[in-house]
Amino acid sequence: MKRIIYILVALAVLFGCHPNNPIEEKPTYSITGEIIDPDGSLARLLADMHVTATDKSSGMVYAGSVGTEDSRTCRYSLNDIPAGEYVLVFSSPYFETAEYSLDLKGNKTLDVTLSPIPLLSLGVKELYFAPRVKTLEFSITNLTTKPLSLSLAPDDIVRFLVKSIPGFTKTDGDRKWRCQLNAGETKSVSVVIMHDDHESLLEGSLDIEVDNIKQSSIRFVIETTSKDFYANLVGRITDVQGNPLKDIPVYCNCTDTIVLTDEDGRYSIDELPSFSMIYVIALSEYYNWKMSESKEYSPNEIEIDLTLEPCMNHLTLDRKEIDFGTGSISHAGQPVYFEINVTADTDEPILFNVQTKVVGGSVYPGLNYLANGVIQSSHKLWFQLSRSVGDVGDFQFTAILKTDCAGTYLIPVRFSNTE
Repeated sequence: MKRIIYILVALAVLFGCHPNNPIEEKPTYSITGEIIDPDGSLARLLADMHVTATDKSSGMVYAGSVGTEDSRTCRYSLNDIPAGEYVLVFSSPYFETAEYSLDLKGNKTLDVTLSPIPLLSLGVKELYFAPRVKTLEFSITNLTTKPLSLSLAPDDIVRFLVKSIPGFTKTDGDRKWRCQLNAGETKSVSVVIMHDDHESLLEGSLDIEVDNIKQSSIRFVIETTSKDFYANLVGRITDVQGNPLKDIPVYCNCTDTIVLTDEDGRYSIDELPSFSMIYVIALSEYYNWKMSESKEYSPNEIEIDLTLEPCMNHLTLDRKEIDFGTGSISHAGQPVYFEINVTADTDEPILFNVQTKVVGGSVYPGLNYLANGVIQSSHKLWFQLSRSVGDVGDFQFTAILKTDCAGTYLIPVRFSNTE
């Protein structure tokens, strides 16, 4: 019996389980603090940030956690770490690696400020669009040795006003312009703003991002307004001998209106609304339809002259306008038809097509018409109006009958709808 007791005592001593000497667990501590980006980018701090503590004597590595308690601070914590001397390391693809030595004898609080790695070099801090300025350029350089996924993220003001950024793609529903920037590559960025209706100074910003993480920002100051881009369009319409042509209808895509030339064949349209490209069309019953080449819009006086060639044939219309009158939508009956009898002065076939233009809106949805065909001696053009598919109000259209060799004819179309 004594031998069994001696064995049990020996085992207790061997394994430290002597009832009067329980195992003493070593105390552990925590290291916590705030990680600070001098540029104030919380998203950049939270992106792939790693915090470790390495025991200098044993080489044991403890991993920390990084998170945020509110929308402004980035915090880290390492827990259950025994006392000892440690090397604390903060690493991220977007910051210089930071190391701190500390002797851990209790819970420790250590705030650190990291230095962002300069991934990009920008050629400008601000884009100032002075009056009559619509395009500005700046450069972006990739300072790293690897390709970067670059994106330009505008705020609401800049997104509304910027028309295009050549060299960048923007998919439907995407608020950002994107591109790949190779190692060491410098990209020239041309920003073109839209000529929209704003009459006061506007300010906005364009964030420069890598992998959707903000790196820097460019401030936008837009003093130019829509009227700074208005222009006066002038021109002269002549025949092949250079003689001025009077009362030639001239249509401009910028205004969707038609003006007539004077005795000298001149026309003018003042304060054209903002457009990127413009063109004019000369229309006449006795001269072939003629359209100018499209040209880039500029906020100056624009001059477009046209020379018209006489038509080989001519048409006679028994109606010069169509008035559907006034009718009620709520009591709309069958669609109303109007016909125009067209007579040609030749038996040769004449190709034609009909287009409609409306001032200040889109073509009325209830209006249908014969769009194209062939006139041979005589023909009937028809127009149909269904009031029940439209809106209440007064409507006015211009139907344009164009032919290949018998001139161009303007036919006003009007009607009123009531409840």
